[in-house]
Amino acid sequence: MIWFYIILVVLTFSLNKLTIKYGFNKINYKREISKKNVEIDEEFDITTILENNKRLPVTFLQVNERFPDSFHFKFKTNSTETPGYVVHTVDFFLMPYQRVKKTYTMLSKQRGVYMFRNVSLSLGDFIGFESIDKEIEYLQELVVLPKPLYLEDSLVPYGNYMGDISVRRWIIDDPLMTLGIREYTGREPQKHIHWNSSIRYGKLMVKNFDFTTDNSLVFILNIESHKPFWSFIDKESIEECISLSRGILEEIEEAKIPYGFTTNSQIYGFYNGENITYPGVGSSHLEYLLEMLGRVSYSITVPLEELIENIMNRSEKYTTYVIVTPRVFKSYIEPIENFSRQVNSLILISLEEENLDCLSESIIKYVRRK
Repeated sequence: MIWFYIILVVLTFSLNKLTIKYGFNKINYKREISKKNVEIDEEFDITTILENNKRLPVTFLQVNERFPDSFHFKFKTNSTETPGYVVHTVDFFLMPYQRVKKTYTMLSKQRGVYMFRNVSLSLGDFIGFESIDKEIEYLQELVVLPKPLYLEDSLVPYGNYMGDISVRRWIIDDPLMTLGIREYTGREPQKHIHWNSSIRYGKLMVKNFDFTTDNSLVFILNIESHKPFWSFIDKESIEECISLSRGILEEIEEAKIPYGFTTNSQIYGFYNGENITYPGVGSSHLEYLLEMLGRVSYSITVPLEELIENIMNRSEKYTTYVIVTPRVFKSYIEPIENFSRQVNSLILISLEEENLDCLSESIIKYVRRK
């Protein structure tokens, strides 16, 4: 009987040594994310896959994966919170040539680009006396899109601008398509005044035109929230501008107006340094720009004044330009005025009323709804 125990101890000791020495050999780790882009609070799956491609079993293998702290599991899991991260821990027992998959449902509470990097593997021996660790660099990314904010719900006209809050009204009127009459606002050319109706109503009325598909719009997102930009970053205001941008782009797409996009944000990912997308229309065009909004960072490439100058120096001319900005600094006034004189129509959306009264009435202005 004693020989049996001796043999058992020797086998156990040998298996422990083999486990520690060869445990990570032919162990393959893989992680799959079910979606490339997700909405805030939209559920998606993360699948952890482990393969043991050798004859020896793996008696204990612990996988530690780090996720951003804005990510939450739908169901209860073995996870702990650390500064900036949630560490998810899973234990595996792998038989020879076994493949194991575990899937977890998650959701994110915050817009942005999230990188999944290091994965920590911990291998234990047969009886738990010894363990070894291994770090794996496994790079993946997930883009969380901003929530949309829409014109009617979020903005009100500033000053004496009259009329509907609609992207259709931002496009220069086409004199070939008269739809009716409306009250004169002071922005329309005098040649569009309808004198017979003006006499009838006792106030100036103008012809109301619709737009054609020859018109186009370029959307400009400014994320400069302070001067100088690096001294303070108003993340809440920037996020509101990003959400407004999404809502407006979706409304423009619905109206089937060709639209382009540019920003002075340093975009995370593969976009070119100028961050310019030329006008287009269609679901794939919109999806591309929504992903771009998800990738917007809080760092800027150039101040808005320089971005406007770059646009003015280009040969491309479009019907309408829309600027969305957290606020209007005094240094913006002259470039915006020069820009408005060069283009057919300029729409300015500012969260704050600061310095808006310094801009001419020919610029249509909107502010945040209180």
